[in-house]
Amino acid sequence: MKGLRKYLSPFTPDQSGAVSVLYGYGGMLIIMDAGGCVGNICGYDEPRWESQKSAIFSAGLRDLDAILGRDELLIRKTRQALSDIDVNFVGLIGTPVPATIATDYRALKRLMEKDYGIPVLPVETNGMDLYDKGQSKAYLQLFGEFTGKDPEGESPEVGIIGATPLDQVAPDSYLELKRVILARGHDSAVVYGEGDSIADIRRAGQVKTNLVVSPSGLAAARRMESLYDIPYEVGYPIAHTHIRTMGGKIRECPAKRVLIIHQQVFANEIRKIVQAYSSPEAEEIDVASWFMMDEEIRQDNDAHLTEEDDLLRLVRQRNYDMIIGDPLLKRALPGWEGIWLDLPHYAVSGELHDSKCVDDYWQKAGERR
Repeated sequence: MKGLRKYLSPFTPDQSGAVSVLYGYGGMLIIMDAGGCVGNICGYDEPRWESQKSAIFSAGLRDLDAILGRDELLIRKTRQALSDIDVNFVGLIGTPVPATIATDYRALKRLMEKDYGIPVLPVETNGMDLYDKGQSKAYLQLFGEFTGKDPEGESPEVGIIGATPLDQVAPDSYLELKRVILARGHDSAVVYGEGDSIADIRRAGQVKTNLVVSPSGLAAARRMESLYDIPYEVGYPIAHTHIRTMGGKIRECPAKRVLIIHQQVFANEIRKIVQAYSSPEAEEIDVASWFMMDEEIRQDNDAHLTEEDDLLRLVRQRNYDMIIGDPLLKRALPGWEGIWLDLPHYAVSGELHDSKCVDDYWQKAGERR
């Protein structure tokens, strides 16, 4: 049955992905819902909520508000909220409510910008897609709205796109990403959405190269290449100490056919570690994901999963004897007796298997179940 979940909990949805991109930029983020989505985003999908506050509001759309499309009510309520806080922009984050009634985001943007005098970023998520699609839409809106407009100051050498707590290994991962990039000989780097500012987004058209660390950043990187002639690379930098730690755990578990499950870019980096540290008898090392699988970085036997049962079917068909993935996913493989190595993914299991720091993550990663 399509959409049936017997073992897995729902993955992080697109509206939470959009919020994860815009979270730290000092905007007012309005979730176009009746109230429940905000609780899910802040309580379950955004690990920064306890340590880094952001102005996230519910539109509070009741039945008649949604049915009648009372845009003037939303505009008035937003204006009242803006009188109490100073923000850089207003973000409109879609949910099933505006998707169902076909809300005109472009019209809302024009009306709100004329009224408030600040930028409005509409992200047309629908609450039914997964987090990475919401992130991709949010990156496009963010760079499209601010990049190239009144840029001031010197731009860093490398721009890192696609790094949010939903894609990374821990909340402080962005700091390690920068350290690894600098250790490779680059002078400076900025992680968009983590520790940067709107000023960095304005200067994004001046960086020398972009590094995409998750598939959600690819659309924005390709647009930046088209508009500003900025080349991009795809990869997830991992410190050598963590590579050795993970590699040592893999070496202890010889296998012929290995499947890695995570977001595609990170999974590809784990594949390199498996290739470097696995035993000579390893015949096949594949990647699978329920999230975006870009053809540019996809290998022949890599698989995109849609339904829960797809995983069990894939494992049986290809006879994998080792799987590296989030511990929660093992529940969807009843009867499978191969080797399971943990690779937590926040968008899959949230706080059940999350890590407070990078070192904590790599201590958990590779643990055998």
